[in-house]
Amino acid sequence: MADSSSDSGHFRQRGGRRGPLRANRTQNHIAEDVTEKIHTLASTLQDTNRNLKHVDQMLGQYREYNNEQAEAITNLKETLEQSIGQLRSQRLSRNSGVRSASLSSLYASDLDGETPEGRHFQPTSPLRDYGETVGTTRRRSRSAVRFIDQGDNLAQVHSLHQSLRDLSSEQVRLQDDLNRELSRRNRTDAETKRRLEDLSDRLNESQRQETVSERVQRRLEEIEREIHSERQLVKSRQDQLGHMSVHLQEALKQQDAKTNEAEMILKSKILKMEGEKSKLEQDLEHSRRKLNQSENSRDALLHQIEDLRSQLLRAEEERLNLQHQITQVAIHQRRLDEQGDDRRNQIVTQWSDQEKKELEKQIWELREKLSHSAVMSEIEELKRCIERKDKEKAQLGMQIEVLTSDLDKRETQQQRMLNQLKEIQNNYKACEDECKAAELQVTELAQQLEESTKEAEKYLSEFRQSEALRLENEKKKEELKLKAQESIRHWKLRCKKLEHEIRKQTELHNQLMEKNTVVLKEKDDLKSQLLSAMHQMENLQKELTDVLEKRAKQEEELHCKEVKLNETISLHMALEQEIRDVRETANKLENELQKQSLTHTQIRTDKQHLEEELATINMIHEKDQARLLDMQAAIKNLSVITAELTNQLAEEEKSKKELQKTLAELQKQQESSQEEMATVSKQLKLERDVHKQELTELQSELQRVKSKHDQRVQEMMNLFSQEKEEADSHVGMLKHKRINSEDDHLKRIEEDRLQLHNQLRFLQNEKESILSMIGSEIDAACEVLSRDSVEKFTAVSLTPGVQKDPHRWLAETKTKLRWLCEEVKEREVKEKKLRHHLQQSRERLKQLTLSKETEHQHLIGQIEKQEQLLDQVYQEKKELLEKNLKKEEEIDALQERISALETSTQVALHHLESVPEKLNLLEDFRDFGDSHRQTEITEERYSKYKEIMGSLQQHLNDSKRRLEDFRGRIPRCTGSENGRGMEDLRWTDKKTRADISAIQSTSSNWRTNTGFMSSSMLSNSGCQNAVTELCSPHLSFKEQISKTQPQLKWDSSFSGHLPKVLFRWI
Repeated sequence: MADSSSDSGHFRQRGGRRGPLRANRTQNHIAEDVTEKIHTLASTLQDTNRNLKHVDQMLGQYREYNNEQAEAITNLKETLEQSIGQLRSQRLSRNSGVRSASLSSLYASDLDGETPEGRHFQPTSPLRDYGETVGTTRRRSRSAVRFIDQGDNLAQVHSLHQSLRDLSSEQVRLQDDLNRELSRRNRTDAETKRRLEDLSDRLNESQRQETVSERVQRRLEEIEREIHSERQLVKSRQDQLGHMSVHLQEALKQQDAKTNEAEMILKSKILKMEGEKSKLEQDLEHSRRKLNQSENSRDALLHQIEDLRSQLLRAEEERLNLQHQITQVAIHQRRLDEQGDDRRNQIVTQWSDQEKKELEKQIWELREKLSHSAVMSEIEELKRCIERKDKEKAQLGMQIEVLTSDLDKRETQQQRMLNQLKEIQNNYKACEDECKAAELQVTELAQQLEESTKEAEKYLSEFRQSEALRLENEKKKEELKLKAQESIRHWKLRCKKLEHEIRKQTELHNQLMEKNTVVLKEKDDLKSQLLSAMHQMENLQKELTDVLEKRAKQEEELHCKEVKLNETISLHMALEQEIRDVRETANKLENELQKQSLTHTQIRTDKQHLEEELATINMIHEKDQARLLDMQAAIKNLSVITAELTNQLAEEEKSKKELQKTLAELQKQQESSQEEMATVSKQLKLERDVHKQELTELQSELQRVKSKHDQRVQEMMNLFSQEKEEADSHVGMLKHKRINSEDDHLKRIEEDRLQLHNQLRFLQNEKESILSMIGSEIDAACEVLSRDSVEKFTAVSLTPGVQKDPHRWLAETKTKLRWLCEEVKEREVKEKKLRHHLQQSRERLKQLTLSKETEHQHLIGQIEKQEQLLDQVYQEKKELLEKNLKKEEEIDALQERISALETSTQVALHHLESVPEKLNLLEDFRDFGDSHRQTEITEERYSKYKEIMGSLQQHLNDSKRRLEDFRGRIPRCTGSENGRGMEDLRWTDKKTRADISAIQSTSSNWRTNTGFMSSSMLSNSGCQNAVTELCSPHLSFKEQISKTQPQLKWDSSFSGHLPKVLFRWI
């Protein structure tokens, strides 16, 4: 109570010092005042929460302590009474000095004289020093009674374990004593047997007189009697040990029951801990699942990005493979050319110089045609690959746009989540404030309860004393009535007076009881209020746990999304930079080719665009940095929370392992104690008989003591009758004094109660005034902050109905405090952003000025270089157009010649079909010697000729197809491909010329070798005219066919020389 009043006074002093707020204060002073108020409120609420928790713990502990202490006291009283009785009997037997021979086996002092070198067992308990028991008598084991908290179960188990160790050590000692005594008895038995054997030997050896034998027999009988008596003593001692074992078993059973209860309590606590652990593990698994889900989504995005990268890499690899294939094809063609050159050189050695030249020209032309067709096919494949790459680039652009849209959506979702987190934090703070206020109320109620309980305890103690006095008086009255009826007659009048006084006292007692009932009712009301407050606290704690779980989940999701955002943003920035570079280069080239005169104006516009883009990029970069800072702070908080949780889990696992170890040790000890109990029970049965004998002796002594006691009682009764009269007079005086003191005490109690009620009212008034002051200060702070804020706060007017309703008042104060915190945070963030923006803008201005100067100089140099390049490109373009026109004309001529060759090959094939018939006719006219050889030669030539003609047809078809493709592609080759096209055309032109020269050489070969077979074929003039007209470039395809068809009559020289030429050409 004193503390609360001092706090309220201090708060008033602070409120008086502050004074009214001025309108001209700066925003920093206002924010500081608001933060101070918020901190004071938060500290008061935290103190109340702590006090409430402490009160709850204390009440629960007191209840548990009372129950446990009552049970422990009852159990300990029984065990102590039994142990004290046993120890007293042992001490009496020791101190009296008349100790029976049967009890000598129970003590180590009786046996130490005979066996000084015997081994002594000492207990395992480290709490007592048993080193002094060797030379002196054994001390009594003192059992210390300790009341331990239920929370310290491990200490209780340890104490039980120590007591069990003490008992086991005592049992071991008793067993050792018994073993030593038995060994001594066995030795004596062995010695007697030895002596008997010696005597029997001596009797057998020396036959003495009968008197000596009789003496020996008597001596033997005496010895046997002594042995029998000693055995009986041993049996009695064993019975005594049996009795002791029964008592020890009972004590051990009680201790086992206690240990079982402790084990049950420990098991229940362990189960609770395991349940909490399982809950924590479930929460962790849930969080892990969410993390795995987020990581899977992240992995999916990464896979998509990797797929895009792999597609780009594949496109580049395909491009490289195509280039490699082109190089391989060129190398293969070169090898074929080299092989053809080698073969040609071998054939040229056989032929003449003129035929060599013609054949070489034709072969070179055909080679050029083939290489040209191959290059055209490769160019088409390259174009297709380029188109595919363009399509893939377009698809990638679409995918990037989709990803950007997804990123925007995720950013909006993150903003929503951040707003929800802020709301949750505000709700959490409000709940904490409510808890603190409730804790303050509960502390005050707890103080009142403590004071009322103290007063009630005082009343109860006084009432109990009065009841004890009354009971003693009634007992004395009844005893006096029975013993002295004559004296009662004289004291009847006084008794009546005393009865009247007792009635008055009972009335006073009834009044006191009524007052006590009123106080108890007030106590029950306070308890009910406490319970309601406790329920509210539990509900608030549940809500807090739910809010914290939601917050943890949201923070985990935020963390995963932040990681994804960072990765996607980095990829997006890299792709945007690449796309911008490509677009800028393409736009520059097109603008420079089309608009040479407007280069300076375009460069200026590009500069402006770049500056605008830089400004936007810088703004985006600033926003991203601010977001990254916020996210890093949240990640740090999450890491701290996870570390705390891991530490808690590790501590719980350690405690669990320790409890499991202690349980295992207890189980082992229990098994060992059970085994020891079995051994001790046998020994205690022997001691039981000894105790029975002692009991008979004690009963005889008790009878003697009773007779003496009766005599003393009679003497005391005479003395008591004399003292009774004196006591009655003294009791009357004491009663008058007691009544007066009780009246004064009642008056004091009523005064104290009135003072307490006044103090309660005063405190309630102070509480209302403090709350009203807090509300007024919060309203003033809200008004001051709402003047400058964008979203002005709509404060709720505090009506008297609202002030009567504390929940509504708390809700309003919570909303106001939330708004204040948000405003303060927003202003701090704005100030930081503005300062940071000023610094960045200054640095950027400096950098931009320097970069603009350098760019201006660089652009002027680039413009001059580009003008020169444009002039060169324009001239090359003109030359390429002229060359394209020439090549188109050449391609038309080549197509006409190829068609002529096709017709000639068809005619040759038809002729070859008729050749075998003509050969058969020639064979009839020739000699028989030459016929076999010529037929073999012609058949070989015919087979070779067929193969060569088939290959020629295939080659011609391929060359025709390639020429058509090349003709269709020539108009498409523009821009950067002109140089490459020129080189290809030159190369193809060379090859076509070489092919034409090869064809002409074959025609000349045909023309020179017409006279090989004069019987059946073309004339020289017809073949020559046909070949020259066929090879003439001025004639068209149709004219060549019309001229060659009537003149083509084949000679046998064609079938001999043509296969060689065609094979070399291939």
